[in-house]
Amino acid sequence: MDFIVVVTFETTPQKHDEAFRLLDEYINDFLRIQPGFIESRLNEREDGSGFLHFARWEKESDFRAFANKAKDHPLLPAIRQLDASANFYRATRHYVGPAGD
Repeated sequence: MDFIVVVTFETTPQKHDEAFRLLDEYINDFLRIQPGFIESRLNEREDGSGFLHFARWEKESDFRAFANKAKDHPLLPAIRQLDASANFYRATRHYVGPAGD
């Protein structure tokens, strides 16, 4: 099943818009075009103090190849300033409710 990457980013309400633009550019222009990438969702914390990014990959090796490429990406130093914290999961089951049909 899919390899899941969940990353949280910390920011402040004052820097929220700037952080969103940075993450959006990185995800839209770089991450989403990588081999093995399936989809992702960028979610903002209601109080404006951070984001949660959920990404699905076909295989862990696809994600690892992307991560190796990402080391040289020009936006990465600024993204690291957002106190990113990543966790990795393997999908075990998928549930869809009536609204998801």
